Amino acid sequence: MDGTSRKGFAEMCHFLRCIGPVRNTLESFSLEIEEEPLSKKFAWSFCLLALALCLGSLPVMAQQTFFTDLGPQGNVYNCCTGWTISGTGTVGTSFTAANLFTSLLTGSVSQIDLGVGYVTGTNSFYASVYTDNGGLPGTQLATWSNLSSGTTFGQCCGLVTISNISGLSLTAGQQYFVVLGPMSVSSTTWEAWNENNQGASGLDLYSTNGGNSWNSNGTQTIGAFDVLGASSTTTTGGTTPEPSSLLLLGTGLVGAFGSIRRKLKR
Repeated sequence: MDGTSRKGFAEMCHFLRCIGPVRNTLESFSLEIEEEPLSKKFAWSFCLLALALCLGSLPVMAQQTFFTDLGPQGNVYNCCTGWTISGTGTVGTSFTAANLFTSLLTGSVSQIDLGVGYVTGTNSFYASVYTDNGGLPGTQLATWSNLSSGTTFGQCCGLVTISNISGLSLTAGQQYFVVLGPMSVSSTTWEAWNENNQGASGLDLYSTNGGNSWNSNGTQTIGAFDVLGASSTTTTGGTTPEPSSLLLLGTGLVGAFGSIRRKLKR
């Protein structure tokens, strides 16, 4: 073998010696690549499980009914009979209406829907929730001003919705008044609080001086409305979790998922 041939042979041997470690490295890299999908599959499976647990809790997060006398869609309330809400400007007498109801749940109110129809005059009224003080509105718990109806009285079935309510808590079994009235006694407002069509009855009061004193109609068909929110009422097996508790559960699952995923990568 001449010098040139030996040089070529030596260079070939050197190349083969070098390719050995490269091959080992590639094999190792290949194994890591093959292992990674298994880790990812396990991680994603856990993630989907966590998501399923959170989604399974969504019904708890949905608004719950503290009270309702609203009917089904298309027949929500009595279109053509209701309690007058007015100032003296159009009707000649001011009327503020108050209806008593019993809360079914303990918790925080987030929404109230009212069946109110517009008649004429200024389309503006207020709504309030009061405690019951011996059959009369007691302490005002919340109030909302300058509400207006988008439904003409005699038609069905629009609702005046008060949403994003905060700071209003009710107790199961306790009675409260929903009060609707004109923004001022002399207002030209004339609205009607539609009666419910579900057979719900209760104490009906009215005031002709803006709520300074009250007159009673006794037990009557009350106005159409509902009260919705998040219940903290104790149920079988414990207390219904608040949305914040579910949020902590979700973040805890995400944290656990992150920890396991990091462990899988080690």
